[in-house]
Amino acid sequence: MQYTIEFQVDHLNKVLEAVRRAIATPQQMLGSVGESLLRVNRDRHNAGLAPDGSRWKELSPSTLQEKRKGDILNKTGEMLQSFHYQVDDDTLRLGFDGARNNQLATWHHDGTKPYLIEPLNKKALHFGGRYAKKVNHPGLPSRPLVGFPVSDQQLVTHVLEDHLLAVINSV
Repeated sequence: MQYTIEFQVDHLNKVLEAVRRAIATPQQMLGSVGESLLRVNRDRHNAGLAPDGSRWKELSPSTLQEKRKGDILNKTGEMLQSFHYQVDDDTLRLGFDGARNNQLATWHHDGTKPYLIEPLNKKALHFGGRYAKKVNHPGLPSRPLVGFPVSDQQLVTHVLEDHLLAVINSV
């Protein structure tokens, strides 16, 4: 007894070609990943959480005396609003826009050692309702802003799977 199976490869070749094109030009796929990572990172920032899910250290009492528009790391909102992603060819970058916001984000992410603050253009500093010729800042605690925890890795896997399934189903 003998069986003969004929296999039509035209459709399979079309599917494989569509997947090859999606991988060879990954900008759309990386854009989907960037949107997803941006959303979960912003949600963590708004909740005051590090990428590992731990809570950021609370603000000091003197900092709480200042006029603030938001919560931790959100005095003016500018730094966290500058958080974005960028796709360039086959590279996805997730970070903070602008040199000043990038510098502030680095200080908050890594923390700082104690440092001296002196006025640059005036005779005194005004902080917490008082004036001083200089202030010994105790340093900033580390409040991690960006990471790639297992939950984000799983998210990226799901986004890529969904994207490739959409490409396959479109053929």
